[in-house]
Amino acid sequence: MSGTMKKSDWQNSVFLNSLADIKKLKNSEGSDIKVWSSGNLIQTLLENDLVDELWLMIFPLTLGKGKKLFDNGTIPVAFTLKESTVTPSRVIIANYQRAGEVKTGTVGA
Repeated sequence: MSGTMKKSDWQNSVFLNSLADIKKLKNSEGSDIKVWSSGNLIQTLLENDLVDELWLMIFPLTLGKGKKLFDNGTIPVAFTLKESTVTPSRVIIANYQRAGEVKTGTVGA
């Protein structure tokens, strides 16, 4: 969803004005919806149970401040690791896919 852009010269652009527009696009035939580097949009999708898959890039550093990906309002959802790799600079790239109900327990159980 964009609060500033109203049109684009890109041929594959779709402008969404509401959560209803996102749900309609998600339920339609066609390619997957991919979001790159938009923390606000990701949080909206997570809060509204609209995420089927995550590709995370985990960098080996801490900055101490910044925006949280999984912030207040994120609903509990289980994901399973499907693929991962570590780059030469030690960045972890991990693909998680939806895995049904959340199951709680202890580490190693």
